[in-house]
Amino acid sequence: MKQHFEVVVVMAIGPNSNPEFILDTINSFLYYTTSTYKVIIVDDSQKDLALKIKRTLPDIDILKTGKPSGSMAGLYINLANAYQHALQNYHFSALLKLDDDALVIGENPEKEAIQLFKENPQIGIAGLHVRGQYPQDFVGNKWDNNYPRTTILVGTSSWKLLKRPLVNLTLRSLVFKAFYNGYEIGEYVFGGSYFISELCLQKLHEAGYLPLYKLRKAILGEDHLFSLTAKVVGLELGDLASGNLPLGVAWKGLPASPEVLRLNQKKIIHSTRRWENMQEDEIRAYFKQFRQKSKNLTSLA
Repeated sequence: MKQHFEVVVVMAIGPNSNPEFILDTINSFLYYTTSTYKVIIVDDSQKDLALKIKRTLPDIDILKTGKPSGSMAGLYINLANAYQHALQNYHFSALLKLDDDALVIGENPEKEAIQLFKENPQIGIAGLHVRGQYPQDFVGNKWDNNYPRTTILVGTSSWKLLKRPLVNLTLRSLVFKAFYNGYEIGEYVFGGSYFISELCLQKLHEAGYLPLYKLRKAILGEDHLFSLTAKVVGLELGDLASGNLPLGVAWKGLPASPEVLRLNQKKIIHSTRRWENMQEDEIRAYFKQFRQKSKNLTSLA
């Protein structure tokens, strides 16, 4: 019988990941969650970084990759395998994907996602939902949706269709199916941190998309591919980032200052790599001061 957890956390790490920062991100989740949980680490570091974490947190699951997979579609393959592992071994109310430069800064970060999936089972993935040409986030930052939109349009409806036929013909088929279900070309839920439902993963598994190896050489991000395939299987993309909803995320650095993120009641942030003149160690130290020591707060000795 599968064990049930309210939330499963999946984190992928690579050769440049910092073990202390990985542990800080996991500890931030452990400190603030009140739910039952399971943590899964996909170790693509090629130097067993996850084993250092497991010495401190022995209950985590480690999925070690073979040869280096990198980002983009390689990350899609690795995460799809991790999601398959979660689906095969556990039942859960929500799965939280965290990058190693994401951080939890507020109480019960999974609460809104669990409620959203319960009340709206047609929503499969939720987070910062990027759609339209120039969408804006909760503080008015503009997001340029040009890359996935242009990549999909060019790859599926131009001479490049035949230049890379396996991946582009596969994408073309997926786009037509998704379009039938209301997909807007290029829309996606940003991948720095997001939630995905067990129902969504089950539907992706049944459709053969966990993973779909024909997409291995796609020049799209894992968030673009998961969002597209979620629409293919008839599910919607949801918002957990506008207003004071829990996600405060951006691509290269924080979307707002640490103080503004706290003021807006954000619970999960990305990316901790920088904010203006603040570097990652300073940003993490700022948020760590609000976490009291507990049995969940550990360090690499």
